[in-house]
Amino acid sequence: MTKKKKTYGLRLRTRGGAAVQKRWTRIMLQMNQPHKCPSCASPRVKRSIVGIWSCSKCGYKFAGGAFTPSTKTGQASTRVQES
Repeated sequence: MTKKKKTYGLRLRTRGGAAVQKRWTRIMLQMNQPHKCPSCASPRVKRSIVGIWSCSKCGYKFAGGAFTPSTKTGQASTRVQES
């Protein structure tokens, strides 16, 4: 009986080529790492659905990027509003 091949976080197997598999792995690792809550600063923010993030400690829900709670565009827009 053959042994099942380990995928190491990428679900694409042979589809898409090496560049797509590397990009997928980088995005998934970044999404699953702990993120800080903007309300209580604890590292317990998880993605509920695409673009919606919630803190499991304080229950704070906020909108963010699809794979990260804050995007470069969002950070630039908050910088402009603060000035």
